[in-house]
Amino acid sequence: MKNKRDSANRFGQCGVLLVLLALVLSSQTMSLAQTPDTDNTTSDPSTIPNEHKWGLSFGGVLMDGRVTPAFLPVGEGYSGGMIPIENPFGFGLSIDYNVNSSFRFFLDGNFYSYQRQVGVEGDYSSSFWVNEMTDYESNLIGPFTEDAFFYMRTTGFRLGAKYGFQRKGFRPWVGVGLGFYAWNVDYANADRTGSWGSDYGTLAGVTYLFGVDFIFGRDSENPIMITLFGDLASPVAKPIIDDLFQDSWTWENSGGSHIMGPDRLGVSIGFWH
Repeated sequence: MKNKRDSANRFGQCGVLLVLLALVLSSQTMSLAQTPDTDNTTSDPSTIPNEHKWGLSFGGVLMDGRVTPAFLPVGEGYSGGMIPIENPFGFGLSIDYNVNSSFRFFLDGNFYSYQRQVGVEGDYSSSFWVNEMTDYESNLIGPFTEDAFFYMRTTGFRLGAKYGFQRKGFRPWVGVGLGFYAWNVDYANADRTGSWGSDYGTLAGVTYLFGVDFIFGRDSENPIMITLFGDLASPVAKPIIDDLFQDSWTWENSGGSHIMGPDRLGVSIGFWH
């Protein structure tokens, strides 16, 4: 099958790379922290949140998650249930406000995207849903005249809080946020110029975060911050699409699909002012 991805392996590799990057940044910031500093103000890590209240950062994530499509190519032997997503990514912009040396609020806006190939040009796909739509005469649909994909696109904003543990040059933290999201599901061809059916909606949900801020130029007017973070949980959408691929065929996604991968690893860069 074209565009096949082993998302679990790729997600694991991403995690290993982020851990290695964290170790490198830790060693760099620790060596900077050990440099003699005659200014006691700048050597105090709490001066970042106390003197620089506002932070602005931009970052991206890779995701791992599962989806329940209407059907899959016959070679996959699909019988229903949630399966791994393909080509997942996301990016966003965040504004942070330091209340004190440990506690801060944040507001961020994000975009997430993933897909799953459901049909291969010249071949058939199958599922129990197709069997139901044909009154149990056949579980096959096709052959497809072009590749077909399930697409999920989500945009949203989130308001939350983070609690940090001050260290010299870096700051581990945990956080929680309440997000409001608009999602769109589409069955379309590879370049999305043709669609067999779509649905959209809105959802709200709680997500959980953890990460480490690595701070550079602590005594400058605008310290630079590189953050490695994890972002967990996702609301589940249950779209309903009428006339999907055939007139009078209605797909009710009762199993649900994550509107974004619920396991996300990312990196961001920003500055404090």
